[in-house]
Amino acid sequence: MADEAASPREAVTRLLHGSISMQTDPSHPRGCLVALSGTVRAPGAGEAGVRKVVAARRGADRAHIRACVVRGITTGELAEDTDADGVTSMIHGFLLGISTQVCDGTSAGHLHAAADAVLANWHARER
Repeated sequence: MADEAASPREAVTRLLHGSISMQTDPSHPRGCLVALSGTVRAPGAGEAGVRKVVAARRGADRAHIRACVVRGITTGELAEDTDADGVTSMIHGFLLGISTQVCDGTSAGHLHAAADAVLANWHARER
């Protein structure tokens, strides 16, 4: 996401498809700790610390996604009147939701198709 050599759309595309590929790779645990720990409480006294760390990571991820969206607006990849916060929430929500779907057995193919659907609206409005 921080690679500004890639276009904003390409950076978000790599983020979504890379996350899907990693989370559905049988050699890795299913799902994502950063996403799933937001819904599952860690037992014990360290719970607040763990939740704080993963919440900070989710916040950083949102900020990186928003930076790509804003850069997309600035470069003309997205229309000037794009709601940067709304698009950021859509992409981040989808990213977090990948974990739940992977844990429920949704195939990589279906998730890649869904990511393509999310990205289908990433274009500048015809003027």
